[in-house]
Amino acid sequence: MPTDAPLQTWELRVAGRAHRVEVRGSVSRRIQWWVDGDLVLDKKSADDKPRLTAPDRPELGALSLRFSGLGKPRRATVTPQGQLTGIDLDPEEGSPAAAHEDRVRAHPRRYALVQTAGGVAAVVVPILVTILLARLAFSIDWPDLGLPSIPWPNLPSLPSVPLPDLPSLPSISLPGWLEWVLDRGNYVWPVIIAFVVARGEIARRRKQDELRAQARAEAQELEQGRDQDRDRDEGSA
Repeated sequence: MPTDAPLQTWELRVAGRAHRVEVRGSVSRRIQWWVDGDLVLDKKSADDKPRLTAPDRPELGALSLRFSGLGKPRRATVTPQGQLTGIDLDPEEGSPAAAHEDRVRAHPRRYALVQTAGGVAAVVVPILVTILLARLAFSIDWPDLGLPSIPWPNLPSLPSVPLPDLPSLPSISLPGWLEWVLDRGNYVWPVIIAFVVARGEIARRRKQDELRAQARAEAQELEQGRDQDRDRDEGSA
């Protein structure tokens, strides 16, 4: 692994355990998961959405990571054993993952518009490329290959099968806007999906901020309790 490979780290105390995740690389990534100072997972993966577990520590639950389509780190989530909802670890301050969270948190509408624009690009770009290739193909003076024609034998016609008269279905008139959407469904749905996913990420980010605040408060209480026990033991010594 090259020493100059980009490094992204996340940290947070979850359910009484100190978690730290390190990721190096942008395509083939090396993922290391540390819990209470112990290395519990060291794995290479090129998956943009890996969900991993520590082979020898099933009680730690699962670690999920997310990367963008360009390989940029987005988040690291720890889901404790027996729970359905995970908690995002805190990205290192100033890191790409932290910058992404700040953008989503500070400008949710702009984030939704950017993601929707990505859905539009996914529709428009293939159409433009197809048009350009078609124009290029028709503009080239292709040589006549002079392939021989193949005489196909005349096949006997199949007998006609009388079909029963089926009752005609009632005509249904759809609203104009619905007809427009159905006619252009292949173009509209990617844009709608991109918008819905973006709004879901915004709501998810707000919920995760609440869970993180709760986790930090629990960690602070635990640390204060340990300090009080230490002071009591020192006073009785």
